[in-house]
Amino acid sequence: MAVWQFDLYIVDYDAPAPRQTGDGWQPPPLPLSMVYKVQEELAHYMGPPWQMLKNWLVFGPENGNRIDILFEDDVGAEISVRCDIREEAPQFLVLVSDLARFHGFKFFSPLTREFIAPNSSSSWRQSDEARLSCLTVTART
Repeated sequence: MAVWQFDLYIVDYDAPAPRQTGDGWQPPPLPLSMVYKVQEELAHYMGPPWQMLKNWLVFGPENGNRIDILFEDDVGAEISVRCDIREEAPQFLVLVSDLARFHGFKFFSPLTREFIAPNSSSSWRQSDEARLSCLTVTART
């Protein structure tokens, strides 16, 4: 991951924080029934995904704003969001925030080790200072 990118994990609102492993972070898996709904909505807004590796779907370009779905087993998957701050794409952050809010998810930032609650897109502003205002830090882990 480049210095101009940051990742967020999408987790269920009542889920515990992802645990840190030797390979990075392991978020609690989301149920496949929910992941399939999210996948369908992402395909509607972002187009069909492409396959990075077996069991790993990506919505968006490899080197830009994207959403990854990693299927872990027959009952769950993890969803992560990669934000590229070189791109002025506030609509991507609004989509991700609205999607999380609609499905009762929150974000976890491995960089700051904090949960981030999605805000309403109606409060979205276009200024540089507010570019990430659709994400509000809610608690430290």
